[in-house]
Amino acid sequence: MSKDDKIGYASPPKSTRWRKGQSGNPMGRPKTKSEFMMDAARILTQPVDARAPDGTTVRLGGIEGAYHSLCRKGLKGHKPSLLEAIRIMLEVGPAVKAKEEEQKNKRQEILERLERMGVPISEDSKMRK
Repeated sequence: MSKDDKIGYASPPKSTRWRKGQSGNPMGRPKTKSEFMMDAARILTQPVDARAPDGTTVRLGGIEGAYHSLCRKGLKGHKPSLLEAIRIMLEVGPAVKAKEEEQKNKRQEILERLERMGVPISEDSKMRK
């Protein structure tokens, strides 16, 4: 050891120092729960291709495709999948119906406003009420 190699506070021995380009934390900072949620959301929003019963390929949203797969597995006899699909349906069903009803009411309100303004409305538009 030469006199220039001072060992002590803030001067570790040269043999134990980081090599050039070597990271002090090779695994990196651990992911937080929110990063895992963001990754899951990114994956589940990507479209997937599914095969319809008639053999054609259909593009579905990731969550829709996962639910479709869960239902198929449940219908093939896997009871936990079937129970989970039913639980999801019962939980999400009322929210979907409420959203559809809200959209229907908004459409009805717009059509009524247009009628009051004197704008002619086609019978086709009225039939979709």
